[in-house]
Amino acid sequence: MRTYFSASKTLFISFIALSFLLVQISTAKAFSMNDLSSTAETAKTATDSAQTATDGATLLNRAKNVYSGFSDSTESLISAQTATMSLINPTQHAGAVEQISSFDSATGLTKLMEMNSYSQSLKSEMGGMDLTGRLKQLLNNPASLDKAKSIYTDASGAYSSGKQSVAEAKTLYTEIKQFMAAPSSKSLSSSMLSSLGDYSDKILPFIIENGPEQVKTAANLANVFKGFL
Repeated sequence: MRTYFSASKTLFISFIALSFLLVQISTAKAFSMNDLSSTAETAKTATDSAQTATDGATLLNRAKNVYSGFSDSTESLISAQTATMSLINPTQHAGAVEQISSFDSATGLTKLMEMNSYSQSLKSEMGGMDLTGRLKQLLNNPASLDKAKSIYTDASGAYSSGKQSVAEAKTLYTEIKQFMAAPSSKSLSSSMLSSLGDYSDKILPFIIENGPEQVKTAANLANVFKGFL
């Protein structure tokens, strides 16, 4: 009888020890799974943030290219306009080169606004005259025709690049707005958010609003000179 109780006691103690061991193993596995899950989630967050930063950088680079393209287009148009006015009235427009150079000191939206304003003033000035009739009297020798070819090249180039810039600005404006409205954009640096905001809130809207008229002006001027070539 004593042997039976001794065996039962030993068995009970062994059962308790085994149960305790199983609890420890189960707890250890649970902690291990939690650690793995946390590590995986951290890795996923880091990957998502890196991808968001890459996407943001791509959009920003495209926006810079649109700005540069439209800026170059505007400069080409102004070059064509000032060269045209210099043909008609060399004395009055002698300072045109200095005026164009002054735009180099401006940047961003300010530069676009200043150039657009100057281009509009030249357009208004030419709009008050019979441009084709005046040019017929002037483009009558090889030297003047060479100038006409140069003006046509600038005007037609301004038309092509300007048209492309406006189209890309419209597409990019929507893409940036959607990108910045997404929750994932919160992981971006403040400097990138600020830069993207400048383009989507200021520069791209300006190009979208003023670009089409500028493109039309370039096309009209190119067509005038095309008739003499």
